[in-house]
Amino acid sequence: MNDRGKPLSPVDMLKAYLLAPIEDPAVRRNANQVWKKQVLDLISWGEIHEPERDATCIKAWFRAQYADTIRDRKAGATDKDWELIGSAFHRWVRDKSGLLNLGTQADNLALISTHFTFFAKAYQYILAASHTYTPGLEAVFYNAHNEFTWQNTVLLAPLCVTDDNETMRRKIAVTATYLDIWLMRRTVNYIRVGYSSTAYAMFLLCREIRRKPLNQLVNLLEQRLANDDVSFDGSLPRGRIGIKGLGLNQFSRRYIYHLLARLTAYTEVGAGKPDLFDKYVDRQQNNPCDIEHIYPNNYSKYKDQFQPQQEFQDWRNGIAALLLLPADVNRSYQDKPFEQKAPHYATQNLYAASLTPSAYQHQPQFKAFYQQQQLPFKPYERFGKDEQLERLELILKLAHCVWSLKRLKDVLS
Repeated sequence: MNDRGKPLSPVDMLKAYLLAPIEDPAVRRNANQVWKKQVLDLISWGEIHEPERDATCIKAWFRAQYADTIRDRKAGATDKDWELIGSAFHRWVRDKSGLLNLGTQADNLALISTHFTFFAKAYQYILAASHTYTPGLEAVFYNAHNEFTWQNTVLLAPLCVTDDNETMRRKIAVTATYLDIWLMRRTVNYIRVGYSSTAYAMFLLCREIRRKPLNQLVNLLEQRLANDDVSFDGSLPRGRIGIKGLGLNQFSRRYIYHLLARLTAYTEVGAGKPDLFDKYVDRQQNNPCDIEHIYPNNYSKYKDQFQPQQEFQDWRNGIAALLLLPADVNRSYQDKPFEQKAPHYATQNLYAASLTPSAYQHQPQFKAFYQQQQLPFKPYERFGKDEQLERLELILKLAHCVWSLKRLKDVLS
């Protein structure tokens, strides 16, 4: 039983192992208090009590910093570092004490007082940026919104206990930015990015970026993305066509919602307006945003353009025929044709309003933005196939701006 009268957890057993070589009662007592404080801070973080958060943090820390092997991807393979840390990290630490430089009082004290405190603090820093849209750490929030489970592990990999707060922040920011670009390239190509689908890739990434200096980390991540065979234009080896093939369905809905919020926020920030991404994706507010179809669901009005009806549905669900609007607006006008909805789009976010002439009147910052970025924004009097294809080219160019590799270098400035 632990000191709370409950059965020993893996965290308790790890603590007992680490304290065992410490013979001086005062030193041992102090080390125990340091450990307990980190555990309490983790499980009570953000005033949201989560009894497993300490174990989750330790798994992320050990995988990020120490896992050198992973189970072979074939039937009957045995678990290696990556899996063993996930299932029984306390036993893995005993078996790998040499790798972790453990066994003496001084070494074990260093893991408790220096390493655990550093990585517990970094883990909570990542949690905070995942929950609150934070300037400079926006990418952490983006990946959390996309529910990328491995983020917390990967972001710990490049850190060193000797990093100061600013270096830690920049390493987290650039690694999260890499993940944001890597993830969104795959989601627009219908490539799965769930926990099991990406475990091997994230193991390799952690091992490659582990404890890298900041400049080297930026260059390494930039080169990885430059060599990636998946982009917003598609993936030739996988037979994918990228943004141009992206449409609304059960798999893509959540990622299209995210993508539309990013395109909208980027457009507005470029025009000198506030960054409202976190508001656009907030589903708890009274009037959250919904995905709006520009075409009403009325095939009879579009028979002259689309044959058969399935073609109409495919175009109607295409990324260039979708917007993000407040739910009440979406419900009020969703059955109307574009010509009747356009005046209402004009009063909404700038990405939606850009379909209409009013967005181009008395908006010098918007004009300067799209001209400088060479973005083909233009208003429309009607919306059909030709207009949608033009809008699709705009979206592709916007995506290359929003998820530009330049963002990695920006962390250094």
